[in-house]
Amino acid sequence: MQLETAKDAEWNSLEDVRRAFPKTDMVGPLAIFDIKGNSYRLIVRMIIWVRKIYIKEFLTHAEYDKEKWKKWL
Repeated sequence: MQLETAKDAEWNSLEDVRRAFPKTDMVGPLAIFDIKGNSYRLIVRMIIWVRKIYIKEFLTHAEYDKEKWKKWL
């Protein structure tokens, strides 16, 4: 994710996020970004209405599949 894109964004919904990052999904309160052709996952908690993003995990696809990231749910 390009830091400048996130810093300057005026996202109001998941659809707004997907315009910049189409391979983004929500799992509960977490946004999951697929990075580099699905090789990595960036997991963040997004509080859209206050424009805050908290990075929780940056994982390889194999680490993501182990589901330990779900501790943040």
